[in-house]
Amino acid sequence: MAMNGGDPPGSQAGTWIAVNAVLRKVSLLGLASLAAGVLVGGVGGRIAMSVSAAMAPPEMIGRLTENGNRIGEFTIAGTIGLLVFVGLLGGIAGSVVVVSSDPWLRWAGPMKGLGFGMMTLAVFGYETFGSVDFRLLEPVAVNVGMFLGLMLLFGLAVSGFYRLLETRLPRAAEREQIGYLILVAFGAVPLLVAFLNFSSPDFCGCDPAYEIGVSLLFMAGATAVHHASTAFRLPSWLTLTASTMGYVSLVAALVFGLNRTFDNLQRLV
Repeated sequence: MAMNGGDPPGSQAGTWIAVNAVLRKVSLLGLASLAAGVLVGGVGGRIAMSVSAAMAPPEMIGRLTENGNRIGEFTIAGTIGLLVFVGLLGGIAGSVVVVSSDPWLRWAGPMKGLGFGMMTLAVFGYETFGSVDFRLLEPVAVNVGMFLGLMLLFGLAVSGFYRLLETRLPRAAEREQIGYLILVAFGAVPLLVAFLNFSSPDFCGCDPAYEIGVSLLFMAGATAVHHASTAFRLPSWLTLTASTMGYVSLVAALVFGLNRTFDNLQRLV
């Protein structure tokens, strides 16, 4: 099959187009995760917190949350902090889950966004719902439901932003596309942070979820091999092993993560 008007897949031009197509897709998924993080985690999180404060018993107003914020007090600095630390940084962290799981959620078709949301819930839900703030604010079930919904909405928003970006940003071409390459290179930073968060007690200040970290690391490795196979001729045993490892690690991350998350949820509701 010809590429770019006649360049065969094995040619230098065909290889560059395939490489740039991978860089473009990974970049768009990362950008979509950032946008979804700011919109859902930042703006949506602020709305959810406002609703929580409005429903809170009068005696809870003014008390400090786990992050040192006062319940019922909304400031510009606090809102900016939420947009940056929850929205932007949360979107960056979420991009690791989205990019790593994308090839292994192909079977979900138009429901892939919900799959992204489930993966986000599995990887980050146990830590989110381990917060003491959920024990302070009532009704607990409503607050838990809002933040569960935000995690699933994050995945749906990623899917929507990806489709929007896909139609607007430059297509893969024979020439090097340095912008996409830089974006993918930056993606190594959140991957390293995620690895440390799930492997180092000193880094995360917690008891790391090692099993989730290992699953995520194997899934990222399988994804890297999967993308490489679209541009280069790799041994069939390697691509088959990567494919098997990708699906197995996806299931493992879901099982381990959701198990921890539901354990914390049972302590709340």
